[in-house]
Amino acid sequence: MQISWLADVLTAAGVEVVTEGDWLNRSAGADFDPVGVLWHHTAATVTSADNPHPALDICINGRSDLPGPLCQALVDYHGVFHLISANRANHAGKSGGSGPIPAGDGNTLMVGWEIDYAGDQSGTGGPEQEMSQAQYDASLKATAAVLTKLGTDASYARGHRETSTSGKIDPSYIDLDSMRADVAAAMGEDPPPEPEGTPFQMYASGVNVRPTPDTTGAPVGNIADPGTVYVLCQIEGEMVEYDGLSNNLWAKLSVPFEGYISNLFIEGPASLPVDACQL
Repeated sequence: MQISWLADVLTAAGVEVVTEGDWLNRSAGADFDPVGVLWHHTAATVTSADNPHPALDICINGRSDLPGPLCQALVDYHGVFHLISANRANHAGKSGGSGPIPAGDGNTLMVGWEIDYAGDQSGTGGPEQEMSQAQYDASLKATAAVLTKLGTDASYARGHRETSTSGKIDPSYIDLDSMRADVAAAMGEDPPPEPEGTPFQMYASGVNVRPTPDTTGAPVGNIADPGTVYVLCQIEGEMVEYDGLSNNLWAKLSVPFEGYISNLFIEGPASLPVDACQL
């Protein structure tokens, strides 16, 4: 499938568009049948009005370890969409599944925006930068327009950290549930329903979500950054030690992945104020 309509659809939605060279024929393969849109950040360097798209060349031509194109469009600091490919691009890798996006080949399943900002590189001593308002506003319009064209709804807008099976953290500093609510509003839809369960904040990074309340099973997902999780219930399981503390209670999550994490990684008392899981 070729999305040769992308420039016209974005322009009609009020998004400023620049086509980059032979974008209609630039491709990373033939298998492309998108149902959703995936948001990324480039994590290249700090962008600014004077340096609005430092990652553009890499997104077009790729890296030594990953050939281009690396997205369908790069979104620069001013919110301009630089169209790079109307075909398959190497942006998503393997999808672990998120919301209505199934597990499988993420490059087949999703159109990708690389939003050019540094994100959170504090873990490696690098810069920290949030998405500009112009980038957010343009990405909302573009996402709503593309999902409308694809015939899907706002729940098909995801962030890379939600679908990644390798611990990606992008796009940093964006509440993805709020993003989907904004996309839904732009599409004239009701906001997506609130996830099932009670919301709590996590304070730990890189936490594996397990299929059972212990560490024996292969992770069903990895929560790369602190953020909101939705807890259905809690249950006794394997004793876990972390940062000088220990706890044998595990929270059963509905979001961002269905599975279990130790209560140690969740802000609050050792025993959360939720129901016990029923076996």
